Amino acid sequence: MNVKRIFIGLVVLLLGLFGVSPTSFAQSQGSTTNPSVEDIKKALTETAAKYDIPPEILKAIAYVESGHKQFDASGNPYVSDDNGIGVMQVTPDKTDIPIDIERLKSDYKYNIDIGAQILNSKWNLTYLPKVNHHDRHVLEDWYFAIMAYNGASKANDPNLHPGDTYQDSVYSRIAGSSLIDWNDEHFKFPTFDIRYNGSDTMVFPDGKDYNTDVQTPTQQLYKPGDIIYVDGRDGGANLRSSIGGSLITKLWPYTPLTIESGPYEDSRSDNDFVYYKVKGANHEGYVVSSYLNKGNKDILFSDAGDDQRAAALAFMAINGYAKGYPNGTFGSGESLKREHVAVILDNILHLSLPSDYQMKANDVSKNNDYYIQLEKAEYHQLLGGGGKLRPKEYLTRSQMAQVMVEAFESEYQKPTSVHIFKDQAAIWNLDAVNTIYFNKVTVADPFLPGQPITRSQFALFIYRTMVDIPNN
Repeated sequence: MNVKRIFIGLVVLLLGLFGVSPTSFAQSQGSTTNPSVEDIKKALTETAAKYDIPPEILKAIAYVESGHKQFDASGNPYVSDDNGIGVMQVTPDKTDIPIDIERLKSDYKYNIDIGAQILNSKWNLTYLPKVNHHDRHVLEDWYFAIMAYNGASKANDPNLHPGDTYQDSVYSRIAGSSLIDWNDEHFKFPTFDIRYNGSDTMVFPDGKDYNTDVQTPTQQLYKPGDIIYVDGRDGGANLRSSIGGSLITKLWPYTPLTIESGPYEDSRSDNDFVYYKVKGANHEGYVVSSYLNKGNKDILFSDAGDDQRAAALAFMAINGYAKGYPNGTFGSGESLKREHVAVILDNILHLSLPSDYQMKANDVSKNNDYYIQLEKAEYHQLLGGGGKLRPKEYLTRSQMAQVMVEAFESEYQKPTSVHIFKDQAAIWNLDAVNTIYFNKVTVADPFLPGQPITRSQFALFIYRTMVDIPNN
């Protein structure tokens, strides 16, 4: 009989009865077993949130420093040649923060907390240059704090070692493990003015700060109730039934969502992104943080109907092409007036107008709130050329097709086939209707050419014209 095994089993059973985690107990007893990668990353995310640090950065530093190790292969505290200790490789004699060294060696959560405090102290150093607006939630803005965490020395001078500094390693880890740098535009920094004054320590000119072309916000500090939306990479984001579960649907770019719970860590060492449980207009499930951008209540409309139409309405609102009503609706089912089409087209196309142009239509009052937009639409022949603009009339579906083809001709492929509609005899502008059908701007058959188009239908046609969407 294995007495030791029976004893351990009894200890685990008793711990469970008293609500104590065996892992927590082991840590408190000075266990020399590394926690799971998932537990390490959970602690990193929670600690980052505590100190208002982007979790992407704290996780990357932890990996670059130790590969997620608190203990070495022999079960001893992981200590480097320069006396860095544990997950965050904290060097006690190089910081003014009070430290319990024995706890730093044995308690990974404490080690991570101290590391976060040190990074935070580097952020507050007044002699370091600032990047962009020195915004704590922008990843690029942490450049010099990350550098200083390892040391503002010649070894980390990007001018002397381009692409081969400590901060390069950290941003490279973020780009890959947090799935950030998906279009090769992120984490590109300008040339910095770095000097030396008789030592290996960097000296920076007073008052000289820097900007990057791209600013990347953290995507791992969302909380339940936050409104977010899907970005445009990969044609949208996979919504799954659980973490790593079956695919529910692919959410279109700009789909607005509400965070229900999370963040939840991925169990694999190579992945620093998190998952959130989210709810859309007609779906809910889990999605990877890397696809999520911060939104607000102005992109959520109670009358969207489904997630695809919600994406189109959010796209219009985010880009300032059209907005909803104060009651939280978009007026989705309302018919769209021609004057409002002129406004939307001007918002999208930024239509020009010669200073000496005089409107020819005689059915537009000078007091019309949208006189200038109607004048531009007439000049560019986007609402017909019959001498009248009929601003208060509703736009029909056939007229919509004509407007879309004239306004967005460069966006469409020339049709290589002709679709035969069930109500083709009623369509007066078959070429235009066939063009938008061929380009999948509309999928309706019968087309119903004389029906007024609704506000949400027009938003959907604009969206399908301007945004790359998945085929499903």
